[in-house]
Amino acid sequence: MLLEAEARSSLTEFRGGDRLALAVPEIGQNWSATLSDESVYVLVGGIDSVVMGFMLVRIAKQTPTVEQVFVTRKVRNLGVGDAMVAQALAWAKQNNFVVLDALALPGDRETKNLYERSGLVARLITVTKKLN
Repeated sequence: MLLEAEARSSLTEFRGGDRLALAVPEIGQNWSATLSDESVYVLVGGIDSVVMGFMLVRIAKQTPTVEQVFVTRKVRNLGVGDAMVAQALAWAKQNNFVVLDALALPGDRETKNLYERSGLVARLITVTKKLN
């Protein structure tokens, strides 16, 4: 729960963070129910018994999508995110999915780099303009 709160507070740093917060609701106190949901795959990353990050993949219409990925800022260069992405890709292949999608915000270069190192590339960019 603390990592999710830290992750969600960082959304304000990027364009579109407010929209992503609405599209991907906070799990908060509902982690127990989320973990038992068969349409959700959750990974926890760290070293030894120290949890440093998490990833949440949701399956909709036969497509798994990384909705949340977060590694605490102080340990981002240790490979925890890379290991979680590698595990998610292996899980998706093992479960015979055709693709693995992932969400990243404009300007969030760290997340885009994380995905691109593993071969995930942008296939759709949504642009918007507020009209009021």
